[in-house]
Amino acid sequence: MRQRNSYSRIIQDPEAWQQLSKGKKIQLFQHCVEKGITSFLIDLSGTQSYTHDLGAAFSESGLSRDQVQIAACPGTNLTEEQAIFDRVDEILELLDTDYLDLLLLDFDVPSEVLLSAIKKLRAVGKIVEVGIVEKRLGEKKAFLEDFPASATLSAFSFTPATVKSLTLAEAASEGITQMIIPESGDWENEHEELQKAAGKYNLRPKELLFAWLLHHKAQFHAVIKGNSEAIIDSAYKAFHTSIIEEDFKKLPERL
Repeated sequence: MRQRNSYSRIIQDPEAWQQLSKGKKIQLFQHCVEKGITSFLIDLSGTQSYTHDLGAAFSESGLSRDQVQIAACPGTNLTEEQAIFDRVDEILELLDTDYLDLLLLDFDVPSEVLLSAIKKLRAVGKIVEVGIVEKRLGEKKAFLEDFPASATLSAFSFTPATVKSLTLAEAASEGITQMIIPESGDWENEHEELQKAAGKYNLRPKELLFAWLLHHKAQFHAVIKGNSEAIIDSAYKAFHTSIIEEDFKKLPERL
């Protein structure tokens, strides 16, 4: 079993793989790991669903469990201990695995229920680390001072305003991994300044924003979705693009 805090900077959510054949899922697991994407997120906090051959695909991929990290958000409104246990077991069965590297919980649940559930799940080896789900980036900062969480998960819409707001985000904390789900629309392709900046690095506008996010001092671990090698390759390309510091600082101002 993995010890602690070794998640890849790009995290794959395989929800969009559900319509693919098992063979294609196997290829995508392998391609992710080839590109250094070793962390996978199962997110049941919304309407997402995952097919039950996901675990079989991983088992037949030739990858070992120690090569990857599995994080899971079991969903909201789990107010009873048994409900948390049942959902964790459901996720373990879905992925054909014995444990989760990271369990991301909604901390609207009564603290005594959470602490008891976490203690019992750790005791039987079903989870390694615990994290929290944030509705807004950084909203649980005060809470984290007293709770031993290893990671946070939040989502935000990629807009000019949010990019500018992220310039105020603090540098990465040594003990907490900040996972973030960036959601974007089509405005990037219509933004002339962003197009010019992206062209300088042979990137598409969306790729430049993703590169900017991954090079942020907060050391975000960004979640990608999609069901093709092209999406994985695009994220990989963005992550490995070196942005001149002056361009990095000026990008929010140009939006």
